[in-house]
Amino acid sequence: MPEDHSSHSELKSWMQSFAPEFATASLEPSMTISEAADRSGLSESALRKYEAAGLILYHRTSGNVRVLSKEDLERIELIQHLIKKKGLNFEGIRRLWSLLPCWEFKSCSEEQRLHCDVFQNGEKPCWMLFQELENVVVDDCRTCEVYRMAALCTEDLKSMVRTVIKGRFTPSCHTDKS
Repeated sequence: MPEDHSSHSELKSWMQSFAPEFATASLEPSMTISEAADRSGLSESALRKYEAAGLILYHRTSGNVRVLSKEDLERIELIQHLIKKKGLNFEGIRRLWSLLPCWEFKSCSEEQRLHCDVFQNGEKPCWMLFQELENVVVDDCRTCEVYRMAALCTEDLKSMVRTVIKGRFTPSCHTDKS
C-alpha cells in the first residue's frame, strides 16, 4: 500500500507545533527524588520503579543522585492518572507511548526505518530502546520532543494513530507553552 505523504506531513507539522520548546526552564533539575516523592504523594521507591520501567528519565548529578525537574513532576502526575483513572499498568503505558511515531518527527528515511528497532518493534518507545544501546546519552532523549510529547498528549495518541491511518488527522490536544 503506498504511503500517504500528505498525512505524514500533516502529522509532522502537528507534532512540531505542539511539541514542548527545546530549551525551557521546566527541564532544569530543581528537586531531589525525596522532594518529588513528598510533592507527588508517592514513595521514592515508586518513583524509582517508574524510572526502571522506562516511563521517565531522571537527571543525574555527577554523584549519580536523581534530581527532577518541574516537567518530570508533571510526567509523574500523568503516570499516576493513567494508572489510577485509566486503569493502565506500566506495560500499557509503554505500549501506548510506543505508538508515537518518532520516525515521522525525526524525518527518518525509508532505509533508516528498515533498520530501526523503534520502527520495527512496537513494544517500547524510542527512548527505552535507545537506552539499551551503547553510547546513547539519556539527556539527548530527555530533551527530545518525542519523549516530552509522549506524556503531553497521551489522551490523543490513540485517535492520532487511527486518524493518521485513515489519512484524516485532527488532534484535540492543546498545550500551554508558557
